[in-house]
Amino acid sequence: MRPEKIVEGLERFSKRLGKKLTLNKGKVKERYTITGDIISYSICPRQYGLYRFYGFSPSNPTQEWYGSVIHRFLKRAHTIYRIKGRVISPDEVEEIFRKVETSMEAEGIRPTSPKVREKVISILKEFCRLYGEEFIPKIVEAELRLVKELSEFILYGIVDALKEENENFEIWDYKGMDRPDPSTPYGKRKLDIYEKQMFVYGYLFKEKNGSYPKKAVLLFMNELVKENGSPLYAIDFTEEETIKKVERFIEEFSEIVKKIEKSKESGKWELPKEIDKKTCSQCDFRFDCEKFSSLR
Repeated sequence: MRPEKIVEGLERFSKRLGKKLTLNKGKVKERYTITGDIISYSICPRQYGLYRFYGFSPSNPTQEWYGSVIHRFLKRAHTIYRIKGRVISPDEVEEIFRKVETSMEAEGIRPTSPKVREKVISILKEFCRLYGEEFIPKIVEAELRLVKELSEFILYGIVDALKEENENFEIWDYKGMDRPDPSTPYGKRKLDIYEKQMFVYGYLFKEKNGSYPKKAVLLFMNELVKENGSPLYAIDFTEEETIKKVERFIEEFSEIVKKIEKSKESGKWELPKEIDKKTCSQCDFRFDCEKFSSLR
């Protein structure tokens, strides 16, 4: 259709409507994720702001490789089961790992040392030994994307695995790390942050499907190779108190978004009240940071 015909059509429509057509440029809603935004901001607002909004990239992306290679491997393990109808054995881990590793190298993502690489392989072998047969066949969907448009922003999350157990759904999230120690102030705070992550996933799942999953499970992968490791942390969504916590945090989530928006406008990113030395020691901005200086 010619442009002049489009204009004529709009003019006729405007007359029928009885008012002029105008272009209303509404505010574009920002998309916020629980891991990339809320958790990162909660751990350290300053680091989050510098990486997220000022374009800096980690000079030593060990954690990025570590977490990504675990997630990609487990997704591939699920794909193999879905296509071939069998669960991979611990003996196959290294072969599949090399394929995942090669694809990541093509993206410029590499481990910092052979020691780190071998640790991840050991963890994945142990996962397959302990959970392979029991867990992988029950995965309904890997990397389930959930989205909810709220009044001021769009809430977005990716669940690592949706598992079905006795006609009940469970949402699982893999953490390439040790389980935080709740006996320390920072460990307790970090575990609380991850619990809230699962609250958001549960809420998004409910908004999409009409009801909450039965439970959410955090799997702390590093615990798998410890002598007395405690890899699983479960949240029961059948408990009324859990639902109340979820509802409270969705309101709190909105407040955190407001803080992020305020920091974006002012260009001021606060230091966290509490943080662990390991997180600070891996930060590129530590030598220009009062918090890191206080920990040394």
